[in-house]
Amino acid sequence: MKEDTRIISVCSQKGGSGKSAITIWLANCLSRENKRVLVLDADGQRTIAKLRAREIERLGEPENACEVMATDDVASVLDERYEDYDIIFLDLPRMTGPDEAVMALTFCDSLLVPIRLGDSDVLSAFEFIKAAKKMGDIRMERGFDFNIYGVQNFRQHNLRENSDIDRYAEMLDITIFEHALPNRADFMRVGTTDCPLDYTSIAEPYGAFYQEFKQRYQIL
Repeated sequence: MKEDTRIISVCSQKGGSGKSAITIWLANCLSRENKRVLVLDADGQRTIAKLRAREIERLGEPENACEVMATDDVASVLDERYEDYDIIFLDLPRMTGPDEAVMALTFCDSLLVPIRLGDSDVLSAFEFIKAAKKMGDIRMERGFDFNIYGVQNFRQHNLRENSDIDRYAEMLDITIFEHALPNRADFMRVGTTDCPLDYTSIAEPYGAFYQEFKQRYQIL
């Protein structure tokens, strides 16, 4: 088995966190750097797979595109395709209990949790991160790596959010990225075949997040 393949999930307990968008944007940007990238869409809504198919039908297949595959059997696909890729992203259903979706986290060496600041959202993230760390403990007991970070999504850029971020990071007991993803309408324009770096209005904040992602997850 190829030892350096990365398996990463951008995951959350709440719907509307932006996990699927962040997943496909990271995959597209990494593909452009000649990484072999697969996105496994295991979310029952098939958000990425459906939108991607529509955009390719309308616009054609882009060059250096990551591969997107819908599946209900993550384990079988990983067993068959693991060695073909440098990075595999798992887009999983929102986590609501100790079911197969949560157990799928044991396949991942790294997790990224999108967080919207606010007491109810952070409480939900707290419960999810607690469960995710238990899955991480299973991996580490088996001698595998496990990393988990948070990223602030839909940041409003107000003073209260800036003062709250450190408090929430301590409450969640994880490191939250220094670079947040701002709440800008232009992000809604970015499709499933695009990289946000192509959009002048959001290239700077996204680029800072993207570089921090590569640094923290040691993607060279």
